[in-house]
Amino acid sequence: PPTPTSSPRTPHRAMRRTNQSIRAAGSTVLGQTGRAGARGPPGADVTLRPTEDDSPTGPAPGSLEAVEQEVEALRKAIESEQAEIATLSSQMQELFMRNSCEEYLTTLEKRIQVIENKQVEVIHWRIENVEQVRSQYQKGQFLASPEFSACGLSGFSFHFYPRGDDFAEEGYCSLYFHIPADTKVERTLFLGRVRHGPAEADALHNCGVGEMCALSNQIDKETGSVVIGVDGLRVLSSPHVVETRTKIQLVT
Repeated sequence: PPTPTSSPRTPHRAMRRTNQSIRAAGSTVLGQTGRAGARGPPGADVTLRPTEDDSPTGPAPGSLEAVEQEVEALRKAIESEQAEIATLSSQMQELFMRNSCEEYLTTLEKRIQVIENKQVEVIHWRIENVEQVRSQYQKGQFLASPEFSACGLSGFSFHFYPRGDDFAEEGYCSLYFHIPADTKVERTLFLGRVRHGPAEADALHNCGVGEMCALSNQIDKETGSVVIGVDGLRVLSSPHVVETRTKIQLVT
């Protein structure tokens, strides 16, 4: 009988094992590479999915799209700055107009007061609790009166030194009458019952009395106050006097 030969299936089995090993190795590599994919058994198909780290985040630096985005961002920033500048400018303009109106109203009020007080020749300034006031001042320190207008002029005021100015004798008080610049007046100053004048005075000469009186003798015992003022005030010369119109001419 013929000798049996080896089976032809042996090469096929060896090839089949080789193919399985290749598939197993490939699936292992694919499982390690595809982070988002699930690792299956050897020989299973593996689907690769891109992760967030691998996904594109924007245009590449230096590309045309990146430059266009940067230009758009700058344009929006400039528009925002321009809008803010316009708002600030509007607010400043409104504030300027408000301040201008307030200054105009203040000037107008003073002007009306000057006209209303054109005939005023006597001014009284009452100081309450004068002993307490004197205790708060040192020699050479003065208390200023509110500014007032009279005889068609504004800018008059008193300076009262409860303990006297730097040159007054101890126990005496001083009184000064401040007169507008370039103005000469005739005035009589008084403090309580003591009077000084009439005398001509201007902003530099004869504008006050260094030793007016002993203050204690002029205090009203009932009220504890003292009255300071000027009497017979008359403007002799000044370029600032408000003129009174006696004639108006209308033209159509």
